[in-house]
Amino acid sequence: MKYRLGGSLRRTLLSKLQCPHCWNKFPVEDVLWIATHPDLRGDPVLSPDDPIRFLPSRFTTSGAALDARGSTCQSLACPRCHLGIAPVLLEHHGRILSIVGTPSSGKSYFLTSCVWQLRQRLGEAFALAFSDADPVSNRVLASNEQQLFLQDDPEKLVFLEKTQLEGSAYDSVQLEPGQATNLPQPYLFTIRPTSQHVNARGAARLTEVLCLYDNAGEHFLPGAENPLSPTTQHLARSKNLMFVFDPTQDARFRARLRGVSTDPQLGQSARAFRQDIVLLEMASRVRLHAGTPADEKLRQPLTIVVTKSDIWKSLLPNEDICTDPYLIDQREEGGFIGVVDKSRVERVSDQLEALLAGIVPEFVSAVRDTALRVLYVPVSATGVSPEIERSSGMLKVRASQINPWWVTVPFIYEFSRWGKVVGSSRDAGAITAETHATDGA
Repeated sequence: MKYRLGGSLRRTLLSKLQCPHCWNKFPVEDVLWIATHPDLRGDPVLSPDDPIRFLPSRFTTSGAALDARGSTCQSLACPRCHLGIAPVLLEHHGRILSIVGTPSSGKSYFLTSCVWQLRQRLGEAFALAFSDADPVSNRVLASNEQQLFLQDDPEKLVFLEKTQLEGSAYDSVQLEPGQATNLPQPYLFTIRPTSQHVNARGAARLTEVLCLYDNAGEHFLPGAENPLSPTTQHLARSKNLMFVFDPTQDARFRARLRGVSTDPQLGQSARAFRQDIVLLEMASRVRLHAGTPADEKLRQPLTIVVTKSDIWKSLLPNEDICTDPYLIDQREEGGFIGVVDKSRVERVSDQLEALLAGIVPEFVSAVRDTALRVLYVPVSATGVSPEIERSSGMLKVRASQINPWWVTVPFIYEFSRWGKVVGSSRDAGAITAETHATDGA
């Protein structure tokens, strides 16, 4: 729709948008603005120190709102939770992808390595620009990228802090007077065709906003969610659910691997979780928040991200899970589109499912009972085993040795479902970039 945002500024905006914090859907004309005058403090939904949110009636000629003291405002907020809304969400649809897993399963390492490589691989292999839609919301993830991939000392031993149950990764709001509710901070990115993309002329129409969440693993344990901490309600709104399965958290897997690897994560003191129970709990919450029957299989595609493949890759001896399954389809009329070799990805998925069925059969059974569409993807967020730091006794990775494998595959395979930005082929010898209808799952 054509909508006057204010003053003389005209932009093509969506009729409705969804807040990435509280998941409220509202008409675009109801979006609030954030006051900038220092006297306008004390927002009733946030805190006495936060600027007031308001629905403006006055604008500058350039389209910026004026607050009650006449100060120019630029930032927007949700009318329900009053948390900031990235302006790009007014113009482009957002897609939620949720990452689930047990505590210490490697979710943060996987997400950090994936985002770092998406920034590079999407441009060079798919002619797509992958950039921060909201640098403020993404600051924790950006700090993690700095820690792993941008160290001044390449020989430094590095690690990522565990995602906390509360704190800087969550926002406290009062959706009901006197009741503090914790909401998870999203990571927001734009995916936009560059001038080299075969569909560059449609960049404005094809731009998407990717919304990711990195909850603490404890939030997914049975009984962990409550009305004042609805930190995982994004699951029901997700277009794809990614479950991070950590083989080192299963005693049978560790026993199988001790003969082929000396990785310290295979030690007797390694943490163990029933990952099938967490998967079933995830499915239960999705059905609850989506209002679907308790025995209905999930409508969203489910991707099982099997981490730490640098330890166990020898168990899939006939498959290459170190080099990315991507190719380039160069068009005669100019431009190119990156192509996912789906036959290779799906062949690996079938073999990995068979491997897991032989070691952790109850987990594979739970997966089959949970979702209609399942893909198993092996990844290694670091590509190398950690070392035990003598001074602290902690497991850390040497920065110079970090070399992730297949971490972008779960995302780029999903992108190929979305539309015209990523192609796919089941025949690597005769690649054609398919035009997909947008997957509304």
